[in-house]
Amino acid sequence: MDKYIVLAVFTAFWLLFAAGGWLVAMRYEDKGVIRCCVVLTAACCYLVWLVTFLMQLNPLMGPRADQMVIYAIMSYWENSFIHSEPDP
Repeated sequence: MDKYIVLAVFTAFWLLFAAGGWLVAMRYEDKGVIRCCVVLTAACCYLVWLVTFLMQLNPLMGPRADQMVIYAIMSYWENSFIHSEPDP
């Protein structure tokens, strides 16, 4: 899916969740506490999802490894391009 569609779908989902919780809370005696819990839950869950989504959308840096680690990977892994014979 396109990134804007995903962003719009999840934003609409959490807005509907908050609005639905707001409306359901009218049935109960402790409206204020239930509204607060539902809206804060929706806001926090949306922010966690949004931060994770944006971090994966444009990562600042990739994985880094030392030269010795890269050499060890190339020499010991079976599917490495320089690995010609099995390990003893």
